[in-house]
Formats: sequence, structure tokens, C-alpha cells
Amino acid sequence: MISTRYRVATGFALIVTGVIVAIIGYLGVSKETEVAFQLPYFASAGVGALMLLGFGGVLLLNAQLETDGDRLEELEEAMRQLSIEVGRLADELTPARGTRPSRSIREDREEEPVEAEQPANGGARRRRSPKPVTT
Repeated sequence: MISTRYRVATGFALIVTGVIVAIIGYLGVSKETEVAFQLPYFASAGVGALMLLGFGGVLLLNAQLETDGDRLEELEEAMRQLSIEVGRLADELTPARGTRPSRSIREDREEEPVEAEQPANGGARRRRSPKPVTT
């Protein structure tokens, strides 16, 4: 199989060639005034340009898909390695079944009583007076 670099170069070369053939065909058609003489230019240059552009586009698309596939494989391998590492760390940090952790979570916290502050007005809410409507 052709390497990706050569497929990209060949694809661009075919696209450039297709554009050149289309321009040559247009120039040939524009010189003729009768439709009967324009048809051969249109048939040969138009179809040839479309084929060259199509093949070039397919080669570029194929190269891009292969590059994306390679990158996806790299990402999947990185995810596998990350999953293995996370699993290993989780196993190290998880205590064995039936054992208790060495410290309690409550021992880490300082037990301070929390007092609720009372507002200056004794807890009553202040009501807003409605705004007068002006017309």
C-alpha cells in the first residue's frame, strides 16, 4: 500500500491537474460560438476534470482517515495504560476487606460548636412598602 505522504501528494497533484484540465476545457468552450463545437470540449475536459478531482479527493480522504485511525489507536492505548494505572492506585489506597481505616474521619475534624447569629431586629423580617404607581 502507498504511504500516507505519497497519497497526500498524489491527491493534491490530481486535484491541481483536474483544475488545469477544467480551465483548458473552459477556454476551449469559450472560443467556440456554436453548441455543436462546444460539446467535445465539455465532454472531454469536463468529464476528465471531474474524474481527476474525484480521484484526488478520494486519495486525500483515505489518507486523512488512516491518520485519524492511527491517532485513535494511540489514544486507546493511552486510555488502557491510564486505566491500568488508576486500577493499581485504587487497589493500593483501598483497605483490605474486613479491616478498618487507621484513623477516623471525625478525629481529623475539630469539634467546634456552631452558634447561629441572631439579627439585630430579633429575627423579624423587614417588609418593603409597595412602590406607588404613577400614570
